[in-house]
Amino acid sequence: MTGKPLAGRLPIGRLGFYVVCILLVGAMWLINRNIDARPYVLEESQLSPESQLSKSVDAYQAMNNLLITLATGILGAMGYLLINRPKQRYRLVDMWPAILSAVFVILSLYFAYLSYFGLEFALRYSVALDSDVVNTPRLMQFNALLLAVIFFADFVMQHLSKAD
Repeated sequence: MTGKPLAGRLPIGRLGFYVVCILLVGAMWLINRNIDARPYVLEESQLSPESQLSKSVDAYQAMNNLLITLATGILGAMGYLLINRPKQRYRLVDMWPAILSAVFVILSLYFAYLSYFGLEFALRYSVALDSDVVNTPRLMQFNALLLAVIFFADFVMQHLSKAD
């Protein structure tokens, strides 16, 4: 291919891609805010407090492990795209989305590390799991991964549009 858009696809360009990403993130934020603002109906739990805490910790750790797996998968896919380009090398201008994606993946993994220690701190000192000590690193981990995915998607779109 010569860098022209594929047949049947609308050429939105890089700016359009980022505008769509910002709109999607904004829409998801509004949906999340709306869901969090609704009142919840709470029942008395049949589980003991220790069992509730154990299930909460298990869910938290499973979510953390999933985000770590996704982050390392992005690094692996990026490495595959960078190494398996036989004909020509990437220019530095084409590499900035990949570089930013890698930086945000590394930040996501760092916040996963902090998240683990925040959870350990909360369990050791009986801090609620919805406190900032636990939630801030978790949210930063997710947000860094989201930015890594967006920049990786931009890099992949460039890679596919320039494929031979």
